[in-house]
Amino acid sequence: MENNELAATNKHFPNIGVLEAKLPFELFEGLSGEIERIIKEGTGLTYNHNLVGHIEEEYSLNHVTDHMEEFLTAMASTWQTANPGLLEGYEEAAKLKDWSFYLDSMWFNKQKKYEFNPLHHHSGALSFVIWIKIPYDLQDEINYFPPVGGDAGDPADNTYTSKFCFYYTNSMGRITPAMVPVDKTYEGTIVMFPSEMLHAVYPFYTSDDYRISVSGNLRICSTKKGNK
Repeated sequence: MENNELAATNKHFPNIGVLEAKLPFELFEGLSGEIERIIKEGTGLTYNHNLVGHIEEEYSLNHVTDHMEEFLTAMASTWQTANPGLLEGYEEAAKLKDWSFYLDSMWFNKQKKYEFNPLHHHSGALSFVIWIKIPYDLQDEINYFPPVGGDAGDPADNTYTSKFCFYYTNSMGRITPAMVPVDKTYEGTIVMFPSEMLHAVYPFYTSDDYRISVSGNLRICSTKKGNK
């Protein structure tokens, strides 16, 4: 061995991933318009009783699931292809020979300053979040609450303020955060993940406007008779 160089390769352990994409423009416009109509007319069916969030205004979108199902089930199939067999551990229908995804529920969160969603998971097979309106810039949030308590490195990577954050157990058995740096640039972005994956939504501080996001759950059904 010359120059004390070791020929070695770092091997990463397999883990479950999440999908991130941009929502097609027509779907984004349709969702945004329906949410604006509900807010303007005050006709929303409250959804808080189904959720754990510390958010005062959460409303059902189950009446428009048909408009979103084709795109969301296609995205779910893409996730399944990238992570084969991983749903079988907690969805019995995934063990069947013939099965498919369907959109089970959908709602939107009208989140104001200081509100948050604590650490939680969803029901179903796969879940998603779509960011519709983000009323702040990430750098303003970082400046408001810079890293404290010995955090090192880039503040953008170590500040929880305003972020959406996944939590998972790494190969050393430690609970590890994976932060999504949500701000105005994330409007129209969708993230899809296993429903049992723990996640939280941290509060924002620098805007008096509302942050609006859409969430929902997909389940699995047998397709032998075309029944959900």
